[in-house]
Amino acid sequence: INMNAADDEKRAAALDQLEEVFAGARAAGREPYVHVVMHSLAFGTLKPFIADDEKEAITPAQIEMTLDVMANSLVYWTQDLVRTGALGEGGRVFAMTSSGDHIVWKAYGAVSAAKSALESHVRQLAVELSPLGISVNAIKAGVTDTPALRKIPGNVQIVESAMARNPSGRLTTTHDVAQCLVALAAPGTYWLTGSVLNVDGGEDIAG
Repeated sequence: INMNAADDEKRAAALDQLEEVFAGARAAGREPYVHVVMHSLAFGTLKPFIADDEKEAITPAQIEMTLDVMANSLVYWTQDLVRTGALGEGGRVFAMTSSGDHIVWKAYGAVSAAKSALESHVRQLAVELSPLGISVNAIKAGVTDTPALRKIPGNVQIVESAMARNPSGRLTTTHDVAQCLVALAAPGTYWLTGSVLNVDGGEDIAG
């Protein structure tokens, strides 16, 4: 479903569609469920907190929107999936974070705050959902060439710095991240929860 995943009404409509699909599967004698939830919403305001022209500085509404979309929506989706019974024992929830959770980049303040909040939400959800057999982890991918990256001011310097730091001398790819996610969705990883996992080839720890 191609939709604004941060919109409450559209989320409800999408879950209604999911239930219709599940109802058809149950009628056919199957037991459908959501095994993996992948939260990766990259929509926020990239403006500095302080600017000579106040019109260039971020506003309260922009900060709140950025945190709501990039962090809080993880909670809302997870709540609804658990309440409807679509997500249950054996389920895996992953949230995409970044090294912006502790590194300051120009105009990245609101997104950085969202990433930090997202990681806090992951820890809280992990504790609350552990009794239900659902694990929740954050994936901190290395710098990856995506449309979202190209919107960050100074993205060229970010790429150059990442390539210089990464022990492998290259950027992280979407395939790198996907391979790790497939492995982490396996049954044997059920005891891994509440963690922030670096999927970056050593980029972050290399400095």
